[in-house]
Amino acid sequence: MHALGIKENDVVLDLGCGDGRVLLRFCRHGAFGICVELNKILCNVFDIVSESVGVKNRVKIYCTDFFKINLKEITPRPTIAYLFLYPSTLESLSHKLENELDPGTIIVTLDFAIKGWSPFYVKSIVDENNHDRLLWFYAIGISNPNARRIEYIDQEELNLIERNLSKRKLFLY
Repeated sequence: MHALGIKENDVVLDLGCGDGRVLLRFCRHGAFGICVELNKILCNVFDIVSESVGVKNRVKIYCTDFFKINLKEITPRPTIAYLFLYPSTLESLSHKLENELDPGTIIVTLDFAIKGWSPFYVKSIVDENNHDRLLWFYAIGISNPNARRIEYIDQEELNLIERNLSKRKLFLY
């Protein structure tokens, strides 16, 4: 979280958020959290825990399959997407992320890279259980495959990416 420079106007989308423990940490640092989780029991757990830690007014829960939800219709619009998913799931989800998230949205994956994408940063961390982990950082409009195609470049979209990313202070050390 420190690396992302979380601000109160950030909206963090967690696809497959489980019990929401990571998303709740973002919310406790001021972000608004959006949980998309298929398992109804885990949705209920997240709902109860978000209330007990005092961030219920800063979260939204979609208890559905993240492949079926239209990310373009989610409000408020995500500024960060956090994904801890298997490589095959990340690969299957990559086109959806590319087509439905706004330019400049930062995507952070834990442990696994998104095949075919170019991270702008990879950070090695040690988790609370003393395990080595990798965080992969991507940005829509920079890291995704369409961003590397000449015909994709649109000046208005480049300006939007620059505005979105220039507002963010990244602490990548």
